[in-house]
Amino acid sequence: MDERIHPENEWQAEPVPVKPVRDYSAAECVFAWLCLLAGYWFCRAFPVWTNPLGGFVVILLLFISSTVVLLRRGSKPGWGVVPAALSAVAIATSLILITNGFLRFLAFTYAIIIYCYYVYAATGNSLKKGFSDFIAVDFLKALFVMPFCSFAHMFKAMFTGKAKRSGKMLIKVLAGVALAVVPTLIVSALLSYDKGFSDLLEKILNLDGFDLLSHLFSFLFGIPVGMYLYGLYISSADGKCSGAMTAEKCQSAAEQMKFVPAITAVTAVMPLIFLYVVFFLSQWSYYMSGFTGVLPQSFSYAEYAREGFFQLCTVSVINLLVLTAVIAFMRRGSRATRVLFKAIAITLSLFTLILIATAIAKLVMYIGSYGLTPKRVYAAWFMGLLAVIFLLIIVKQFAGKLPVVAASIVAFAVLFAGLTLPNTDGFIAKYNVDRYLAGSLETVDVDAMEDLGLAAVPQMVRLMDVLEEQEVKGPLYLDTTQCLHHIHRAYLREDASLFAWSIPYQQAKNAIEGLDMDTWIKVYCGI
Repeated sequence: MDERIHPENEWQAEPVPVKPVRDYSAAECVFAWLCLLAGYWFCRAFPVWTNPLGGFVVILLLFISSTVVLLRRGSKPGWGVVPAALSAVAIATSLILITNGFLRFLAFTYAIIIYCYYVYAATGNSLKKGFSDFIAVDFLKALFVMPFCSFAHMFKAMFTGKAKRSGKMLIKVLAGVALAVVPTLIVSALLSYDKGFSDLLEKILNLDGFDLLSHLFSFLFGIPVGMYLYGLYISSADGKCSGAMTAEKCQSAAEQMKFVPAITAVTAVMPLIFLYVVFFLSQWSYYMSGFTGVLPQSFSYAEYAREGFFQLCTVSVINLLVLTAVIAFMRRGSRATRVLFKAIAITLSLFTLILIATAIAKLVMYIGSYGLTPKRVYAAWFMGLLAVIFLLIIVKQFAGKLPVVAASIVAFAVLFAGLTLPNTDGFIAKYNVDRYLAGSLETVDVDAMEDLGLAAVPQMVRLMDVLEEQEVKGPLYLDTTQCLHHIHRAYLREDASLFAWSIPYQQAKNAIEGLDMDTWIKVYCGI
C-alpha cells in the first residue's frame, strides 16, 4: 500500500486554541453587582440638580467600592492619582452644599470623569508616569475606549465562577418577583375598597403605579450604566486596549502634525498682533478708566461695563485657539524657529492678558455699582481661568519642562473647587444684603434674589428682620415677603424626597421656621 494514502498519514487539522476564560475573584463578583446598583442609583438620582444627595451617594459608592477592589487585587494608586480622587470627592460634596443646578451638574460630571481616570490610572495604564501632558490622552482612553473593550463583562462576573450559584439563585428570585407583580397589584386594587386596609398598604409601600414604573425604568436604564462602569474596571485591570493611543504613537502623531513652516505661521499671526497694537494705542484712555474707577464721559456704569465686555471675552478665547493651533502645527526644528515661536507665544499671551485685565476691571466696576449675580461671577471665574492658562503658556517658554496641559487641568480643578464649594449663590445673596445694609448698595434686586432659590432664603429672612427692627414697611420689605412666599411654595414641601435633601435646603427651612408667627403668616400667605 502506498504510504501517501495510509490512514495514519492522513492530514489532521490542528486544534483551535481555546481562549482562556477569565477567573473573577470574589471581590470582582461583588463589585459587578455594586456596579449594577450604582447604575440603578445613578438613574434614580438623575437629574442631580434636583437630587443632590442621591448624586453624592453615587460618587461615594463608586469611589469606596472601587478602591476596596483595587486594593484587594494589589493595585497601588500612584501619588498623582490619589489627589485626583480626593478632588472628585471634595467637589462632589458641593452637591449638598450648594443650590445652583448648573454648578451641581458640572460638579457631578467632574466627579464622574475623575472617577473613570482614577480606575484607569490606579491600575497602571497611564501613558506616561508622573505629571505630563499625556494626561489629556489618558482621560480620552478612560472615558471612551476602556469601558467598551469589556462592556459585557459585568454579566460574566455576576453569573460565572464564584458568583455562579448566587447569581442563579438571584435570577430565580427575581423571576418569582416578576411573576408575582401582576396578581399582587390586581388583588391589592380589589381589596383597596377597605379604607383601613388601603391606608395601611399605602403606609407600608408608599408606592403607586407611576413609582413602580419609575423604579423599573431606572433599573433598565441602569444596566448599561453598570456595564460601562464594570467594563472600565475590567479593561483597566487586565490592561486591555493598551496598544491604542500609546505614548509613542501620540508623540509621533504630534510631531507629524507640525507641518506648517515657521514663516507661514508668523505671517498668519502678525496681522493679529498689529491689530492689537493699533487697538490699544487708540483706546488706551477709554479702557484705562476701568482701572482708575473714573467713567468716560457720557457713559453710565452699566453701559461702560457691558460695552465690549463680551467681545473682549470672545477675543481672548479666539487668541487661545490661535495659540493652540500655532503650538500644534508650527514647524520649529531649528533654533531660530524655536526663538520665533517663543516670541509669538509670549507676545500673543501678553496682549490677551491685557484684554482679560481690562474686561475684569470693567466687570469689577459694574459689580461695585449693582452687586453680584451668578452670571457676573461666572464671567469673572472664566476670565480668571483664561488668565491662568496664558500665564502658564508664558512660563512654559522659560521653563521648557512645564507640562502646560496638565498644569491647566490642575488649575481648573482648584478654581472649580473655589467656585462650587463655598455655595456661590448663598455668597451672592450675602454679599448683596451686606452691602445694602452697609449703605454701599442703593437697593437689593429682590427678583434676582428669588432666582437664587433656597440659597437666598436665610439672607432674605435676615433682611426682613432688619427692616422689621427699623420699622421699614416699604416696597423692599413687601417684595422680600412675596419672594419668600414663592420660594416656600416651590421648594419647602414636606414631601421632598430624601435624595433632594441638601444643607441649603435645611438652612432655608430652619430660617423660615424661625420666623415669628406674624411674619411667618405673611410669608406663607404672600402678603
